[in-house]
Amino acid sequence: MNGSESRVVSDDRGVSEMMAIVTLVGLAVLLVLGIGISVFLFAPDSGSEPEAEFSFRHVSEASALIITYEDGDPIPSDDLYVEGEGEDGNATWTALSGWEEPRAVEPGAIVQASEGGAFGEPVGSNDRISVVWRNGTMNQTATLGEWNSDSGL
Repeated sequence: MNGSESRVVSDDRGVSEMMAIVTLVGLAVLLVLGIGISVFLFAPDSGSEPEAEFSFRHVSEASALIITYEDGDPIPSDDLYVEGEGEDGNATWTALSGWEEPRAVEPGAIVQASEGGAFGEPVGSNDRISVVWRNGTMNQTATLGEWNSDSGL
């Protein structure tokens, strides 16, 4: 082998290594762009009220209202309030559930609003009770569910 042949081989190998580096950098850029686009397009919108559906069952003998979270988004229990018309009739889902720490409220969760618990007042057949979402960090409020004897619920 003479020196010129050796040079040609080394030039070919240099081009091949450069193409590999360019290909890897290109793949990395495409991967980062793909992840970035998916985060912006498919990330949950934290600026809007959660979707939620509640059912209510009044127990006249106990002057209590059973509230069931039927369907919807997980909601932090400290952002979810059960409110009545009186001074004491207001409590977070955390307090009504007897939880020491806030948790995510998910479908299937049940609480009772009554005089003997955190709600603090009996629930009569003429009362109006609301389930209200309050997001203190974004200063947003929305009524997610309501019960009164006229609603037929």
